[in-house]
Amino acid sequence: MSADTGNQEADLVHGMRGGIPNDRMERIHAGLPRSIELRNLNSCLENPLVALGSGPTKVHGHVRLYQGWHLLNEARIALIEADACKLFYEECQPNPIEAIYRCRFYLDDAALRLYSSCEHLLQSVNLYWGLGVPIKSRGLFAKVIAEAEKSNLPELSADVATGLRGLGPDWEACKKYRNDWVHNERPGIAGLERELSFGPRNAQDIPPAIVKAIKDSGHLLSVTGAGKSVSVRGGLEINELRRIVRNAYCQLLGVYERLAPLLD
Repeated sequence: MSADTGNQEADLVHGMRGGIPNDRMERIHAGLPRSIELRNLNSCLENPLVALGSGPTKVHGHVRLYQGWHLLNEARIALIEADACKLFYEECQPNPIEAIYRCRFYLDDAALRLYSSCEHLLQSVNLYWGLGVPIKSRGLFAKVIAEAEKSNLPELSADVATGLRGLGPDWEACKKYRNDWVHNERPGIAGLERELSFGPRNAQDIPPAIVKAIKDSGHLLSVTGAGKSVSVRGGLEINELRRIVRNAYCQLLGVYERLAPLLD
């Protein structure tokens, strides 16, 4: 192998990014609560079969809690890597488009895992307490809360229901982002989508069906130049998407903290 070939291989970036300084990586980790520490709240998080003698529904509930917790941990990994990629392509090897693209890649991953994690948590509650909500039921969130509120057990009617209702607006925004990503149009991200311009013409000249299709795809439609030009650009700013998904993670982590001890 020649010296030049060796140098070229040394410069290769493997994976989504190259290395960043350890102190910066430590700061990224420190900025997000560590879901791995939830393992101290319920022994089944490390071994879902610790309570084999407690009945099949409770064991199944423990397995679901265990699976949901692992997805929560994986969502955190994705959020950490989203920030690491953003840092690398903004500071270490500047490339603004790569910074947005690779950060969005991992934010998408986190949003999908968070949704799945919540579904496992809901099924854990459903199975552990025998609420009777069908496993493949649509609208699982509302149905589990409704059944919990009917219960005479205070840990269900108060703690579980209140904990689940603690998921706030950013959780809903993250869930909508995930639902659009899966079922509708993949949401547009500012800086990644091509900007289009229709002009000089009035906004009303664009057929309503086209305007609706553009809006449904997550893009923003704006009229400029006193209505003489119409431009279409990408939707969410990457920093806003980052804020939403990180907050959704923190909110779901809070629900796990409240519910995990009850499912022991």
